[in-house]
This record gives sequence, C-alpha cells and structure tokens, in this order.
Amino acid sequence: MENLWTPLFSLMIFLAVFSVGDVVSYKTKGLISGVIIAAVVYIAGYWTGLIPTTSVGSTFMPQILTAVMIPLLLVNLGTAINIDQLLSEWKTVVVALVGLVGLGIISFTLSSALFGKEYALCASSPIAGGTIAAIITQEAAVAAGKPAFGAFAMLVVSFQMFIGMPVSSFMLKKEADRLMLNNLLGNAGPSDITSDKPVQKKINIRIFGDLPAQYNTTAIITVRIAIIAVIAYLVAGLTVIPGSHPTNYILNPNIAYLLFGIVFGELGFLVKDGLQKAGIYGFTMLCLYSLTPNSFTSVTPADLMDMLIPLAGTLIFGAVGIAIFAAICGKFLGYSIYMSIAIGMCALMGYPGTQIVTDDVVNALNASSEEKAAVSNVLLPKMLVGGFATVTIASVVFAGIVTPLIF
Repeated sequence: MENLWTPLFSLMIFLAVFSVGDVVSYKTKGLISGVIIAAVVYIAGYWTGLIPTTSVGSTFMPQILTAVMIPLLLVNLGTAINIDQLLSEWKTVVVALVGLVGLGIISFTLSSALFGKEYALCASSPIAGGTIAAIITQEAAVAAGKPAFGAFAMLVVSFQMFIGMPVSSFMLKKEADRLMLNNLLGNAGPSDITSDKPVQKKINIRIFGDLPAQYNTTAIITVRIAIIAVIAYLVAGLTVIPGSHPTNYILNPNIAYLLFGIVFGELGFLVKDGLQKAGIYGFTMLCLYSLTPNSFTSVTPADLMDMLIPLAGTLIFGAVGIAIFAAICGKFLGYSIYMSIAIGMCALMGYPGTQIVTDDVVNALNASSEEKAAVSNVLLPKMLVGGFATVTIASVVFAGIVTPLIF
C-alpha cells in the first residue's frame, strides 16, 4: 500500500480532496470552507492509516516551496490594494482596524487567561484575517516545535466564517431596515468599487510605464514580484533584533513583503494582480493549502478534543472584542451600531464572503429593485473595504506583530 503513494498519486489525492472542498464551498455559498473538508479528510485518513502522514510534505510539496510562495503572494497582495478606495471609505477602514484592537486586547487578556496564551494568540491572527495570517502562525508553530498549535490556527481560519457570516447577516439586515425606514438612502448612486472600469486616481506616484503586451509573460511578470520580495526580505533583515531567539524583527518580513508590494505597485514597477495575470496564482495557493494536511500529521484524537473548547472560546470572545470596539468607534464616526459591527465582522470572512452575505441580505429585502440597488450601494462598498482593510492589510501586520510573541 505504501508503494501506491508516489508523488503523483499523492498529488492526485490532494487535488481531489480540495476539489470536493471547492464544490462544497460553492454549494454552501462559502459557509463551509474547503479547508474544513480537507482537514476532515486528512485527519480521518491519518488516524485510520489510509493516508500516510508523509503523503503531502515529504513527497510533492516540500516546505521550501511554501517558503517561496508566501513572499510572492504577499507582494502580489500589495499590488491589489487601491489607495483611493481606502481613502474614500476612510471611516470604514478606521472602524475595521479599531475592531482588531479589540481583538488584540481580548486575546492578550481574557482569552489568554481562560485558554492559555498559546491558544489565544494562535487564534488571534487567523481571526484578524484569513489564510495567509493563519499560515504565518502555522509556520511559527512548526519552527517552535509545536505543530499542534499550527493545526489549531488552521482550524480557526476554517471555522471563523461560521461566526462572521451569521452575525454580519443579522447586522446588515438591521441596517438595511433602518436605512429604508428612515429614508436614509438619499441619492446613493452606483458604486464603482467592484467595477472593472478604470477609476481616475487621486493619488498618482507612478514612475514606471507599462511594458508592451508581448513582454507581459509569466516569467517577466513573476520575476518583478520576486525582485521586490528579495528587496523586502533584505530590508527586513537589517531590522533583526540582536539576541532575539527565535529571530525577531523591528520590520517583520511578512509586513515588508506587503508594504513593498503596495509601494512598487503604486510606482508601476509591479503589475496589479500579477500572479493572476501570469497564470500561476492558483498554483501558489495550492502550495499554501498543502500546509493544511501537514498541520494535522501529529494531531491525535485527544489533541483535537482539547482544541474544541479553545477553538469555540477564542472565536466567540474574539468576535465580541471586535464587535465592542467597532461599535464604539463607529459611534464616534457617525455609523450605526449595526453597520459598525458588520464592518468589524469582515475580518472573519474576507472576500467573497463579504459580498455573498451583503448580496443575500439585499436580495431578501421586501423592497423594489430600485430600493434594493440603493441599499446595496450603501452597504456593499463598506463591507468590501472593511474586508479588504482587515484581511489584506491588517491581518498580515497583526500576524507579524503577534506571532513572535506566542512561543
């Protein structure tokens, strides 16, 4: 049986598992993450002996591959950030970020006291954002010789949507009713935040011109991303805190990758969403997803049972911390409590969850098509920007700050 698990066969099983996960995620409108399906299948396979624990990490997905992909993905992520959109919805950005302050305070205090520092802080980065933040935590756990906590981080990112989507849906329904009842829709015009049409930039620091179309090849696009990733890594290396063990930085490399991606994207050196246009984005994400099965190789049934209470507890308390601080901040900025909490919950969903839950709420309204469009034009930009600010930017920064403090 062991001879069956060649690299090719292992890859086939891995892709089949995540394919099923993609189907389930689509059918449930993102409520059940494909990562959950993968976790269940691989945990069951490892425990029953049907799947060797070496089938992923030691065969077709060596760790060095994931170490390369994270920098590329983070730099690429930076190019997707639209500074003008963030500035136009600056109140939304502030509410979302202050919500994460609440998460941090709860994680370092109440959650740490109830569930232990390692569980509380390992949960905080995934709650603040999504997969990449969880993977940063997972890698730190493996490096510290505590892979079970890496598995815990992946479980958190898999289950956080079960809190984020229902709470957001309830709050958005309340906000939509409030807007229509009090005639607060005004002249809300169509939003261009999801439009493919180019928007005239208010901030323009572009100094690099576009390359001719024939030079926008996979290699040329990707080498630019790699160059910036290397520069960011070298700059971060200059900020190593002497004597720190494990190595800690003033400017964490993961934060540097994101920041340099933003800057060089605005300068025009990097192509916006370059990995997607190079045709390798899906492959890089598959490389990262390979960390999910690896996270569970050393997890026993007893370990998993021990994780259930911290999993539920850290998610609930984290969401409460986000909601309280987002609501308080929103009050000062003129947002309703409903809108503020919904924005805070964007951290537990990200895109496309933010759009799915907004569209579902709007479509369920007992209103005319014009009213639904007007409600959507108020709610959707805030939800998209809220998710963008937390999942894309803040979660990476949050993980870069918190992760070195865990172990």
